[in-house]
Amino acid sequence: MTLPKFLIVMVYSKLLLSVLNAFDGVEVQLEYQIVPDYDADPALGRYPESAPASQALLGHVTGDIVDTEFNYEMVRLRVEAIGEGD
Repeated sequence: MTLPKFLIVMVYSKLLLSVLNAFDGVEVQLEYQIVPDYDADPALGRYPESAPASQALLGHVTGDIVDTEFNYEMVRLRVEAIGEGD
């Protein structure tokens, strides 16, 4: 049996994240890719690996819930999917 290549969040992972409310209901979903700082462009969904949310997400797997800071606000994020970056 071969395990999938991307089981955990790492640099260049493309993520589908759900922003959760206080009752863990989905407020909104967003695409988020962790990239090296020099390659970041938040307008394109490419966030620097040094950002608090990126640091909090690294090493997590699909289904994990992470409490972190995103756009200067505390949020609760659930990793819905992890894909390979370009």
